[in-house]
Amino acid sequence: MNTDTEELVVSGGGSLAVSTDEIATTAFRLRFIEAEALAAATRLRALHLCLDPLVAAQAPTVPALAVQAAADLENASRSAGELEFSLRLAAEAYGMVENAMVDGMRMTSGVVGNVLGHIAPFLLLAGAPFLAGAGSGVLLGLALRPGTSTNPADVAKWMREHPELANNPAVTAAVRLLFSSSDDIIAGLLGVPPGAGAVIGDDGLGLFGIRQAAGLVLVAAGAAGAAGARGAGRSPLVETPVRTTRVATSSVTAPSSISELASRMPATSTTGSQIKIEKYADAEGNPSYIVYLGGTVDMNAMPAGEAFDMTSNIESMSAGDGASYRAAVEAMRDAGIQPGDPVFEVGYSQGGLLAVQLEQSGDYNVQGVVTLGSPVGQLETTAPTLAVAHTEDLVPALGGLDTASGDDRVLVRRTLYDDAPIPTGDAFPSHDLGAYRETAGLIDSSRDRRVEKFIDDAAPFLSGTAAGTATEYSAKRVDR
Repeated sequence: MNTDTEELVVSGGGSLAVSTDEIATTAFRLRFIEAEALAAATRLRALHLCLDPLVAAQAPTVPALAVQAAADLENASRSAGELEFSLRLAAEAYGMVENAMVDGMRMTSGVVGNVLGHIAPFLLLAGAPFLAGAGSGVLLGLALRPGTSTNPADVAKWMREHPELANNPAVTAAVRLLFSSSDDIIAGLLGVPPGAGAVIGDDGLGLFGIRQAAGLVLVAAGAAGAAGARGAGRSPLVETPVRTTRVATSSVTAPSSISELASRMPATSTTGSQIKIEKYADAEGNPSYIVYLGGTVDMNAMPAGEAFDMTSNIESMSAGDGASYRAAVEAMRDAGIQPGDPVFEVGYSQGGLLAVQLEQSGDYNVQGVVTLGSPVGQLETTAPTLAVAHTEDLVPALGGLDTASGDDRVLVRRTLYDDAPIPTGDAFPSHDLGAYRETAGLIDSSRDRRVEKFIDDAAPFLSGTAAGTATEYSAKRVDR
């Protein structure tokens, strides 16, 4: 991967500043120079005061040189401090411009979404015959074209061979805007004017938004499934009971970094575990836990055996207790986690959504959350939270624009393929867990103060020495 693209962009943490990792590293070095130069100047002035008069008499230029050197060092310290201050001002200006652009895009997309919601029924009514005829013609033409495959697997193969569309920052930005405008679109469909839509939407009473849109998808899918199946078999996006089973237990040493946390995340697999819980105890025997929650295993809308599936995704987006959420609760109960026990949550993709949902529940003493490639941009947390997202990754974009705020909420972004070719063989390489593990390694070496503060806050869980036990769990859906 091109090293020129391996630059982090950090925002949040109660600050308007948006800082690249290069700015943060330069500012750190300037702070170091400022402090060291001042300390050296102080030592030189002290040396001048303690200089033996006999030595001064034999070398009369030494005292003057010491004083001049001290003055030069003080000037260097002052210049370094001014440069560091200028860098911070630049980061603040960068952040203000970015926030203004985001606010402008939200306002524009909100108005457009509301208008589309108002006129959508008329567009559908007027255009339905044309769309049906044109669509049928296109489908028929494609079907009759020589060499055309009707196998859906070929579509997936084409996506893997041409990942540039699904991993395009422009597409990702458009998806963020679309999902952020879901409240305005719903308000428009209900006939609510744009002004009132802002009052009852995400920025107001929260009656309509991404959660509500996901809930409507569930209701519609449930109704369609019930009408089509008439009670026979499974329906799409309809919840089922879940069974959580211990599959492995092993000894473990506490992680020492964000990179180690990411490396311990369960891999997305139909045969492995989706949940891992590490238990540690202090000298007095008081327990603490790190909970790892994996990503989506089954993308099918029809619930089958996997608990970490699309149904659980949409349930969690709508703040419901999907199978994966209930599996996480069962695993935490089995691991012995009590309401007051310190817990640190780490989640990848759907797992990050679950981690935030568990923190929001208030049922656990969550002291920190790390999300990797998760749609949590608008989900507020009170615990220190580090949200990591790649700019080409569509999954975090499904959470809309990153509007969640707070002094302990830090967003780290990274562009993977700015000047580098997108690897083929995977339809969504920007969402790959391996890529997020690489980004976690860069986070550990970041000099941004907000990142450093988060790591300091997580220090009790990142001792790197405490002995503990890791228990892995598999979660499966069961028939009613």
